[in-house]
Amino acid sequence: MRIEGSVWRLPDRTSVFDLLAAEHDGIGVNEEWAECARHLLENVDPTFVDRVRHGDVFVAGERFGIGHAHFYRATVQGCKAAGISAVLAESVNELFQRVAIDQGLMVWAVPGITAFAGQGDRIEVDLATGSARNETAGTTTRFAPVSSIILDILAHGGGLHWAMERAALRTGRGSA
Repeated sequence: MRIEGSVWRLPDRTSVFDLLAAEHDGIGVNEEWAECARHLLENVDPTFVDRVRHGDVFVAGERFGIGHAHFYRATVQGCKAAGISAVLAESVNELFQRVAIDQGLMVWAVPGITAFAGQGDRIEVDLATGSARNETAGTTTRFAPVSSIILDILAHGGGLHWAMERAALRTGRGSA
């Protein structure tokens, strides 16, 4: 799985409330994902929603995704609706990571990523091989490749679709 996009740098301890303010809980509960996207980072960078492009990547510092689990799904779906293709961070809240992957958004710890990619840099990442290229700086780096099962879950758009396909294949009703 390859990811290409421009970098949006986020600091250490970026919480779910930084991504989508708690005051927008109702739109998340109502699964209004496009509306969640319109409010991403509004208290951190009010111009974000006007400048984000499909395929862009969040590059964050330590402890990305901290916060109350109640807000994870709305935050993840808001990121997807805004066009964010992945979150690469120095370290991530593991429960947030699990929810994100289950919802079809790659969130992965890549130690050294903040030194590798800056705001606005154009990067290309191959998750299967664990390689990244910063097109802007002309540099490359390596990281632990993502497991094939996680890549398969993401390729199916999340855990539910992945599980349904596996169940259909086992019963002979799948598309192979």
